[in-house]
Amino acid sequence: MKRLLYWLLQGTKGGPTRINLLKILDKKPMNLRQLSLASGLDYKTVEHHVRLLTENSMLDISGDGYGKIYFISESISSLGEFKEMLRGGTNGRKGKK
Repeated sequence: MKRLLYWLLQGTKGGPTRINLLKILDKKPMNLRQLSLASGLDYKTVEHHVRLLTENSMLDISGDGYGKIYFISESISSLGEFKEMLRGGTNGRKGKK
């Protein structure tokens, strides 16, 4: 799970966007429209990143259709590395400053 966490959040170009979305969801679960408005990102962009996070078990869903509410999965919310990434304290690259 830790490798997946680093790859999705720091090893790819979309990592900073996903971290931003997770920071928002860490404060309050939301649907895609709310998340789009809160992040200032296009709905389709948010939908793409949320799909990736959901497919990789980082987000859980409650409800269905347009009323789906997304929230951070318990499997990652308890990881210290996850909390550190949300705070921005880790760069995921050993040996680099």
